Amino acid sequence: MFFNLAANPEKSCGRMFSEKPCPLRTVFQRDRDRIIHSKAFRRLKFKSQVFFANTNDLYRTRLTHTIEVSQIARTIAFNLGLNLDLCEAIALSHDLGHPPFGHTGEEVLNELMLRVGGFNHNVQTLKIVSRLERQYSSFYGLNLTCETLEGILKHNGPFDCEEETKNMLRNEITFIGDSNLYPTLESQVASIADDIAYCSHDIFDGYDSEILTLSDLRNSPFFSDFLIEKNSKERNVPEDMIVAQACRDLIKELVNDVIEETKKKLSLMNNEQISDKALYEKPKVSFSMDTSLKVNNLKKFLFDNFYRSSVINVMRKKGEEVITKLFMYYTKNYNSLPETLKGNPHYLSFSDLECRKLNLVGDFIGGMTDKYALDIYEKIRNY
Repeated sequence: MFFNLAANPEKSCGRMFSEKPCPLRTVFQRDRDRIIHSKAFRRLKFKSQVFFANTNDLYRTRLTHTIEVSQIARTIAFNLGLNLDLCEAIALSHDLGHPPFGHTGEEVLNELMLRVGGFNHNVQTLKIVSRLERQYSSFYGLNLTCETLEGILKHNGPFDCEEETKNMLRNEITFIGDSNLYPTLESQVASIADDIAYCSHDIFDGYDSEILTLSDLRNSPFFSDFLIEKNSKERNVPEDMIVAQACRDLIKELVNDVIEETKKKLSLMNNEQISDKALYEKPKVSFSMDTSLKVNNLKKFLFDNFYRSSVINVMRKKGEEVITKLFMYYTKNYNSLPETLKGNPHYLSFSDLECRKLNLVGDFIGGMTDKYALDIYEKIRNY
């Protein structure tokens, strides 16, 4: 038995600030559109996926990664009968809070901001869409629905925030609801689509950059199963096309596995389980056990051979240096921060001036693109 478990926009828990309904779009469609038109979304164009965003025009940036996640998420959601608009809104917004230089930037900012609860890109995304982005005269943020906010904060599962974060974003976290429950199925789809996207495209970018060779890929766990070289050689297919085809086949395999496994899990549920919220006590969107093990092995291969390769480590070190220098500079030169940022009423809620300063500096640096961060660094490096 299979239920219609799609999120219903007409039964949405609503927005923090009441608005008149749109005659043309559902609330989830409006969320998606607001995200696409936001400044934070545009900045993803010049933020790192793995390589610095200005390294090569063809490597994935945080923006192209996000678009690929959205496409994969829509395919899965469609085949599960879920709400495509909510799924797309969460997929498009899931990385808005990433600072420059990807996970390296996040790790450094987290260490520098431990006194105020650290830095987490999911929390930062929530802060951006609810407090920092300014597009409307009547409120700060994008005023997204509860369901989209929940997906932003909890798409990787239940999220237990640091006490400092809970205090800072108490209204939003209370509005979202129980942090111990998993979010909507649409949110779970967006999360697993993220895994599928970066596993496949990072392999190709690793190969395209010559950090990963065809020989490396032949010896890689799981991905090597998709390298069909014998027939390709007979047809004189170029090596890069063999790898590209294998990446597409990997995506197809993973998407099909998620759809079939999730359908099995949902078919085992009954009406009582769905009505009493048991639907969200455990994740329902997942790979099969066998595929999950293979994906984890592939992630480890990428971590050891690509993300921690000598080439990427040079970029990581540079990113650490830039973020640290910027943070030290702006904490000492607080008045250099943009007046539009300092004037945001969000910061007036901090009675501790040092906490206010650290959050301002962290938010300013977190919103930078790779290019902007590097440009500012060159100006202040001898300061």
